[in-house]
Amino acid sequence: METEKLDLLIDRPSESIPERVVRRVRQAIAEGLLPPGRRLTERELMELTGVSRTSIREAVRLLQTLGLVETSPSRGVQVAVLGSAEVREIYEMREALEPAAAALFTRRATDAEVAALVELAQPRVSGEERLKAIDKFDELLLEGARNSLLKDTLGALHARINALRTLSLSVPGRLELAVQEYLDLAAAIEDRSPERAAEAARVHVHSAAEAALEAVKVLEQK
Repeated sequence: METEKLDLLIDRPSESIPERVVRRVRQAIAEGLLPPGRRLTERELMELTGVSRTSIREAVRLLQTLGLVETSPSRGVQVAVLGSAEVREIYEMREALEPAAAALFTRRATDAEVAALVELAQPRVSGEERLKAIDKFDELLLEGARNSLLKDTLGALHARINALRTLSLSVPGRLELAVQEYLDLAAAIEDRSPERAAEAARVHVHSAAEAALEAVKVLEQK
């Protein structure tokens, strides 16, 4: 007698509730709605998100792992305040890894992924929508690179980079320059030139690092 196939699979949502909270808090930090040093209490997060204390505590642990929040002896949990040294280290790692991701994407991405990336690079939106487009650009770049280790490493780093993006884009002239840098990178990828794509990514990261460091130094002086 044929044995009936055993099926114990359980349908699960793509994101847990704590992961959803992390995503929303990350977005708020990236958009400048939760600035560096902003205190975060469990009660406030529960009220803002509508989820339980247990889920909030798990979300805060995940945010601490990402380096987006930190504990302060006098203020409890707050949005992480990054100094010049930390910002420099973040962008040094990004400059080492992102050109590799750009080159791998150029070699391995499907034509549909390339077309989607080129579309995301177009400066057709501004403000909050522009930041979302850049975030999606970064996610797609890592997905199309087809390297899970690089995706995990650089993806975790992007959590901190996104938190700095609003700050760096506040530097006069930086937004216009960044738009052109993304267009240059997208053009190199569309031409399927790994070398040009890697160099365009390196130039972009180096320029972004200079802007972020300039903005952070201004805050430190205040």
